[in-house]
This record gives sequence, C-alpha cells and structure tokens, in this order.
Amino acid sequence: MTATSDKKFTGRKIQNVTIAVVMNLAILFFLVFAWLSMYLMVIKSFKSITQDQLSPYTLTAIDFATAYQNYELAWLAIKQYIFNSFVITIVQTAGCLLVPIITAYAFVRFRFPAKNVLFMAILALMMIPGTLTLTSSYVIIVKLGLLNDFLGIILPGIAGSIPMSLFLLRSFFGGISKEFFDAGEIDGASDAVMLFKIMIPLSMPIISVLAINSFMGSWNDYVMPSLVLLKDEMQTISVALVSFTDQYYSMTGAYSVAFAGYVIASIPLIILFSVGSKQFIAGISSGAFKM
Repeated sequence: MTATSDKKFTGRKIQNVTIAVVMNLAILFFLVFAWLSMYLMVIKSFKSITQDQLSPYTLTAIDFATAYQNYELAWLAIKQYIFNSFVITIVQTAGCLLVPIITAYAFVRFRFPAKNVLFMAILALMMIPGTLTLTSSYVIIVKLGLLNDFLGIILPGIAGSIPMSLFLLRSFFGGISKEFFDAGEIDGASDAVMLFKIMIPLSMPIISVLAINSFMGSWNDYVMPSLVLLKDEMQTISVALVSFTDQYYSMTGAYSVAFAGYVIASIPLIILFSVGSKQFIAGISSGAFKM
C-alpha cells in the first residue's frame, strides 16, 4: 500500500514538474519575441541610413555620433506631438481616477434607491466591445463639435474606463474596515475628508494599477486620435510616429531616425512603470485577493 502511494506521489510530482517546465519554456518563447522587437528598435535607432540598409539586424560599426544625430532629428520631428500626448494623457488619467473613485466611494458609503441595479447596469457596459460603440462615439463627438479638440479624446476615454475601474475600486473599498470611518465620524470628519484622508491612502495599490493602465492606454491610443484629431499639429505621438515612419522610409529606405522616435516615445512609459512597479504589483496582488 505504501509502495503504491509512493509511486502515485512520484508520478504526480513528475507530472507537475513537466507541466512547469513546459509552461516556463512557452513563456520564455514569447518573451524572446517581445524582447526581440525592442532589441531591433533600439539597435536600428543607432544606425546611419547606410548601416540600416546594409546590416539592419547587427551591432556592427555603430557610430554614436550618428546615433546622436538620429535622436536629435527624431526629437525635432516629434516634440510637438509628445506635448500633445502629455496633455491628453495627464488630463484623461486624472479623470479616469477621480470619477470612478468618487463613484465607488458613493456606492460603498451611501444608501440610495436601486443602488445595486445601477451598479449592475454600469458593469453590464463591460460586456460591450469598444469596437461596437466606436461609430456612435464618433457621431456624438461630431454632434458636440469636439472634432480637432482634445476633449474629443479625453471625455470618451474617461467614460470608457468607468465600468472596470468602478468594479475594481468598489471591491477594494468594500474590504476596508468600517472602524476607520466610524473613528472619522466621531472626530467630525466630512465625507470629502474621509475619502481623501482615509479611503484613497489605504487604496493606493489598486489606484496605482488603474493610473498606470490608464496612462499607458491613453498614451498608446491610436484609433480615436486618428479619427478625431484631423489637424496635423494636434496629433498625438502614436499617430504622428506612424506617418513619420512611412514618410522617412519612403525618402531614405531606412528606419533609423523613425525608430529613434519610438525609443523617445517609450521613455515616459518606462519611467512610469519603473517608479510605480512596486505599487503596481502590490495592487494586482491585493486586488485579486480582495475580489
């Protein structure tokens, strides 16, 4: 009986190890492809036009003086679009945090008629793919006169983020002990004070997750800016880089300066995730646990 149990345990252990090895190899396989694209982007950004044409995938004969010129030219070409993206992304991220935070606090702290029905109706919007509402969103933007206006990007972005953000924040807020708020009420704190002094500081991990996701989503958004911002000087970096890449390649047959622009455009996201990675991981873990 013991020998049979030992065989079953050994067989189960071998099976678990085999599954773990296969999963790790699969993850490694996809990571190689992800990092390969970044490697090519950085390497090509250091090359001259001739180097990019003759040896596009190698490290040979990189001239750092040429690389400096590539980045200088790329910066001159995209700096206006970087500014546009910063304005849109910062305002949209602030709205994507402020609106769901206040709404989630109201759902957790207050009682009002049909509260659960309203909450479920908002969550039901998560089931609707964004592509199905793209045409109607564009029509509304045109009707409101928001073409070639940053608000035509910001307002739909905030509205689209509410269902998922509200779901996560309400789940997280509901796990915070009521004793904090009872103590705040005894001290005479208003709801605004309890929101900004108690709820938000205790919820920073999940708020950091939403902030990073919102920032990255807004910064990388291509569809809505390409539809709404028709004037060249108002385009975001994601739209401008595509047209700049096509124009540069058609003139030179190389991607060096264009890819330098992609590296520059990636720097804010790299800095953001480097600074907020600890909070991001904590938010993912604690949010999953509370839900």
